[in-house]
Amino acid sequence: MSDIEIPPLTFTGVPYGDKETPWTLFPLLYKGGAAIRANLVGAIITAGELGPAHLERLPLLVGLHGVIQGNITGGASKFSEQVVLNTIKQFFRWMEEREMSFRLQDIETTYLVWTDYLFHRVRTVRNLSEHSAYVTASRLGRYLDQILERRKPILLQSSLRSPPNPKSAIGTGADKQNLEHAFSFGAALLDICRGLDLNALWGPLPVRIHLRTGQTLLEYSMPGRREWPHPLEADSASRKSQERVKAAHHAKHEADRTLKTRYLIVNLRIEAELLVFIAQTGMNLSQAHQLRMDQYSYTSSTDGYQVRSYKQRRNGPVLFEIFSHYREMFEHYLQWRNAVFPNDRDGLLFPLIRRSRHVSTPPTFNKIQAACEKLNLRFIAPQALRKTRVNWLLRRSRDADLTAELDQHTKETLLQVYAEPSLQVAMTEVTRFWHSHDPAIAPPSPGICVGAGPKPLADIPREATTPDCITPAGCLWCEHQRDIDSFDHVWSLCSFRYLKTQEHATVRPKVRLNGVVPPHPAGLAIDRITEKLRFFKNSSEVRLQWVEEGLTRIEEGFFHPDWANRIETYTGA
Repeated sequence: MSDIEIPPLTFTGVPYGDKETPWTLFPLLYKGGAAIRANLVGAIITAGELGPAHLERLPLLVGLHGVIQGNITGGASKFSEQVVLNTIKQFFRWMEEREMSFRLQDIETTYLVWTDYLFHRVRTVRNLSEHSAYVTASRLGRYLDQILERRKPILLQSSLRSPPNPKSAIGTGADKQNLEHAFSFGAALLDICRGLDLNALWGPLPVRIHLRTGQTLLEYSMPGRREWPHPLEADSASRKSQERVKAAHHAKHEADRTLKTRYLIVNLRIEAELLVFIAQTGMNLSQAHQLRMDQYSYTSSTDGYQVRSYKQRRNGPVLFEIFSHYREMFEHYLQWRNAVFPNDRDGLLFPLIRRSRHVSTPPTFNKIQAACEKLNLRFIAPQALRKTRVNWLLRRSRDADLTAELDQHTKETLLQVYAEPSLQVAMTEVTRFWHSHDPAIAPPSPGICVGAGPKPLADIPREATTPDCITPAGCLWCEHQRDIDSFDHVWSLCSFRYLKTQEHATVRPKVRLNGVVPPHPAGLAIDRITEKLRFFKNSSEVRLQWVEEGLTRIEEGFFHPDWANRIETYTGA
């Protein structure tokens, strides 16, 4: 065993930042190596503090290394592979604590015992969700399946199963609250972008960003969460000396009006601009933060502009689409970005200044999160921001195909992943359905209703029945009532007019004090229906036949089903 050559177990093709530690599985050969920070474990191993390497682990680590390296070479996301590495370290720490076997021929049994441990945490200890346990076990299980060349996933032998994820309806209050949070967050982002212009960026510190809510966000451009100016020790004997040193330090920091001292403020605006860009375009964060700087050409579309590379003119592919109101803000940002980075014309569109991580790593928006904490605002992550945008568009348009096209999804992905059920939308749709199909809820008179609530015509007679969505005659003088171009509707009008003639013959209007007899409401309804029938009769030969057939049926006592029971009840027939 001692003559076995141990490979470095490092990875090629992974972009690293200046202060990032390169990935390696080598420390996992040593007991305790999985629990030590990556930037420290190398020196500890060299010092011999972890003892000799456990070579029985080598076949398993070589197999895991091969799968991960293959994924990286094939273009897998650095972030997703890093999550797998963290899961592997958790698995190794657990095996060391339980003194489980690391041999490759025993790893199936070890893995199943680990899944039982996760299941125990879900059902008994209750410190892990069913979804998290399944995702964690599935993540490692897929890699073990490749190492062991299994035909069936090893996860199927465990007690863990994919938990159901039914979408629960969101109440009207929660739905409104979600939009309020989104609008407040968006307003704060816009205020930050406008408040950090070039004058503010290179001006005196702290920068004061005034928000429309009346709040003021102070940005000192100092790393960390320390107060600025830094508080002095109350019991210090050299207080005056401290004051001079700190005052000189702060003055030097403020006088250095370069990116060396202002990069935190620059990052704050870029993070805000990136979030606004994602909200406007619906683009994934992984795509948006890697966009390159270019000259852009704009082509008008239905609701805004299609943006293409200027070099390729109109024949080039559409890079993204923006709403028309966002174009001015986007161009202002481009001017600001070029002024801040004058020698970086072909770099990233959102060039966040990194001190450690590689530029390919998606930003975590730590500056915006800190600002939201100061302003007592709820931070909305890019994925949640895109989901809010998708659901807002879906509810406004009522068109899943259009929304899927705007947000670059398939319709199935839109409905299964992004669309959230809404109680308010469901109530609206149910109400519309019953208004169309239930005669007890539908407009009480013939025709259809195209509005919400009664609205009398401007020239409604004084004695006519006032629209109230209850009285059938009232619909005859409502702006929302519409006739239907069909024989059934004409027959219904004829039947309704017959009912009003019976009412006119039996109910006498009240005589006014001056002896004047006002027009009978039923008579006015009869005149109104007669006008409608006259229109149908004179408009075409087909409609003339509808009117004649409808009147013939009334003479024969064959009334429309919507009115037959009322006529029978009223006349006693």
